[in-house]
Amino acid sequence: MVLEFLTMEKVSLISNVFLVIFTGVLAYFTYYLYCETRRSRQHQVMLNQPELSVIFEPAKKYVSFIFIKIMNIGGSPLYNLELESVENDLVCYNGKKISELSYLKRINYLRPKQEIEQFFISFLEDKPKEMEFSLSFKYKDKKNKLYQKKFYFDFTQFYDMGQLGEDPLHQIAKNIEKIENNISHFATGF
Repeated sequence: MVLEFLTMEKVSLISNVFLVIFTGVLAYFTYYLYCETRRSRQHQVMLNQPELSVIFEPAKKYVSFIFIKIMNIGGSPLYNLELESVENDLVCYNGKKISELSYLKRINYLRPKQEIEQFFISFLEDKPKEMEFSLSFKYKDKKNKLYQKKFYFDFTQFYDMGQLGEDPLHQIAKNIEKIENNISHFATGF
C-alpha cells in the first residue's frame, strides 16, 4: 500500500524538494562563513598596521596643566612620524608655537602600544587666544606604506578647569617640614 502511494514521480519530487532545501541551507552557511572570514581578515590587517592616536589630557594633580599623549595603538611599529601641518598654530609653553616643538617635528619609531607623554600648556600661565586647532601627521609602517592622519582639538573644555584643595603629596611634604622645624626648634631652643 505504501509502495503504491510512492510512485517514481513522487519520490523524485520529494528528493528534489529535500535537495533544494539542503542547497539553500548550505548556501546560507557558506555565505555566513564567507562574511566571518572576511571580517577576520580585516581584523588581522588592522592588527598588522600602525595606528596613531594623539590626545590632550589634564595632569592628574594639577588640572590646569595639559599634557599631549602621542600613541601607537596599532599592532605594528610606526616609523618616521612627522608633523605635516598645524592649523591655528597656537603658542604653548615658553612662547613656542606648536610647529616649533621638537618632539612633534619627528619621531623615528613607536612600538605597538607605546606612548609618549609631554607637557604641552599651562592654563595658569598661558592663555591661548585660539582654542581650536588641528594637527596633521604622516607616518609609515614596516612595509614603507605612507599613512596620513589629521586630528582636531578644542581646548575650551580645559579652559576653566579647577581643582579643590591641594595635592595630598604637597600637603604631606609641608606638614613634615613643619614637624622638622618644630623638632629642631624644640631641640635647639631657638
